[in-house]
Amino acid sequence: MASYDQAMSNPTPIRVGEIVVEPILDGIGLLSTSDWLGSDWTDHQHLLDAAGFVPVPVGAFLVRIGDKKLLLDAGVGVVIDEMFTAGALLDNLALAGVTPEEIDVVMVSHLHADHMGWLERDGGATFSNATIRVAAAEWEYFAENPGGGRRRAARLKAVADHVELIDTDGTTILPGVTTRLTPGHTPGHTSTVISSGTERLIVLGDAMHCPAQLTETEWQFFYDVDGALAAETRRGLVREAEVPGTALLPCHFPGMQAARLVEATGTRRWVVG
Repeated sequence: MASYDQAMSNPTPIRVGEIVVEPILDGIGLLSTSDWLGSDWTDHQHLLDAAGFVPVPVGAFLVRIGDKKLLLDAGVGVVIDEMFTAGALLDNLALAGVTPEEIDVVMVSHLHADHMGWLERDGGATFSNATIRVAAAEWEYFAENPGGGRRRAARLKAVADHVELIDTDGTTILPGVTTRLTPGHTPGHTSTVISSGTERLIVLGDAMHCPAQLTETEWQFFYDVDGALAAETRRGLVREAEVPGTALLPCHFPGMQAARLVEATGTRRWVVG
């Protein structure tokens, strides 16, 4: 498995049959090992930096379907604090040859700050021509209640006229792209399934946060709204990865790359990238 230092820079595209998924880096986050409740990092030291933190990429994924451009999640925005150093999403999107106005759909896995940060800018929609798709339960929790604080709710309501809520599992976003309800981290957390030919990529949002959870599925994350349900969801996703041609793509894995199970000397192992 590649180290974070090797994999964090210059994310490479991921091919799913005839579809290409382009990681668009926004910045870097630093997480504490104590954020995973009850975790033992003895076998996962390669995931830590010199200070013992878990560095993770933050960003989005660009998917081109026919003449449509889909963005999966929306980074954290211009932030420099103890957790995030970010703000490069639009510059890196431009390097991919795409302006914010050219995005047709933004599919948001959940409404934590590091996944919705670029939805709003200066009181308006950054992706001014895009439809924002998000689960109804997620919108109710963060925008209507508001479970993430009033400031975030106000930012979300500023782009409300772009929002189209998802009420049912398996909703088609674009041809070959459907939703998968993966609750636990947040009430309406939603993954995106990209299918082409015999291959399938499940873009997980924060159903997993680091490669250690591929084998330590019981590790609950501090920010999980329902830790037990999040662990159950992870176990189901790991089982689903056993299906040939299926890969998992969490948002914060090294280099923003996917994980898949491969055969090795009679046993199976996970490979990232």
